[in-house]
Amino acid sequence: MNKSLHLYLTRPEAPELSGRLRALVQQARERIGLWVARSNQRRELYELDDRMLRDIGISREQVLAEADKPFWR
Repeated sequence: MNKSLHLYLTRPEAPELSGRLRALVQQARERIGLWVARSNQRRELYELDDRMLRDIGISREQVLAEADKPFWR
């Protein structure tokens, strides 16, 4: 490890920075996981046939409106 990096990591505030960075990375992973799950759910809903949609009480128009939403919403 080079000397400047070692000095940076051994500063008293380095653990605090490390903890904040770890928290930010965890939040990003959770957000991306939510986006992937949402995208997968919308794709699965889109693939249901009309009979299945009637069974769960959703119209094809509602499915199309949901499928048109961006993954972050």
